[in-house]
Amino acid sequence: MQKQQIHFVTGKGGVGKSFFAAALAQGLAKKANFSPSKTVSHKPILLAEFNDHSFYQEYLGNNPAYFDLAQWTGTECLKEYALHLLKVETLYKLFFANPISKALIDVSPGLHELAILGRATSLPRKHGPPLKYQHMVFDAFSTGHFLTMFRSPAGLAKIIQFGPMGEQTRSIDQWIRNPEFCHVHLVSLPEELPATETAELYHSIKEEFGLTPKVYLNKYFFFKKADLKNEPESVKKYFTNMLEQQELAENIFTDQKIKFTPVPLIPEIDTEKLLHEASEYLVKEVL
Repeated sequence: MQKQQIHFVTGKGGVGKSFFAAALAQGLAKKANFSPSKTVSHKPILLAEFNDHSFYQEYLGNNPAYFDLAQWTGTECLKEYALHLLKVETLYKLFFANPISKALIDVSPGLHELAILGRATSLPRKHGPPLKYQHMVFDAFSTGHFLTMFRSPAGLAKIIQFGPMGEQTRSIDQWIRNPEFCHVHLVSLPEELPATETAELYHSIKEEFGLTPKVYLNKYFFFKKADLKNEPESVKKYFTNMLEQQELAENIFTDQKIKFTPVPLIPEIDTEKLLHEASEYLVKEVL
């Protein structure tokens, strides 16, 4: 089995990051030559979301064909880490489930985010139940919260410098900075405001963590204004405005020397067909 890689997908709210994460997971499965018809002990790809309310179970069902689906919360990941450390659930309840400890945990900055990153990096760190997937794709928090999550290991490592907790935070921080293991995917719409926010996050991640995120312009139009000349005036006006916004977004990335991949708007409403088309495009153009 090849070395594991993890993929964080983030972007401004409403840019389509959750769908992109699913398409990326399916594309990675296809690139790994996984077929749903094969009999395997488990699928090579995991798609996990960090929300309390599952988007994917409603959108994809409980058992997608190309990847395993999971829902991670900070509380669940923290419990898993604590049980692994303390070994006995009675001790976990004594230290973590009483009202005072629970209140302190809930207000501790970055602790839940650290627990999520701890689970994501458990295999190479050899700490906790190993998740033996070739690729793990995370539908991560939106831009601001995502950056807070990525900063949490280094921040807590400064506070907790000794003992198992200090060692673990430094180890997590080390692995999320490893470009062969950890990959960040930034999804933007081809519009000025999302592109500006994406560019800011791109530079923050590159400068602070030494990673070069991959940037995608989602719902991209592959036609020009000249192609609209025979369309009704209302249609021409609408798409001309969209193309002007798209050009502004492209200029933002070009001016800041940020490479981006356009991902086409796919005129399809059937979920299975839409994921198929999007994943095929990613396999061909990106992966």
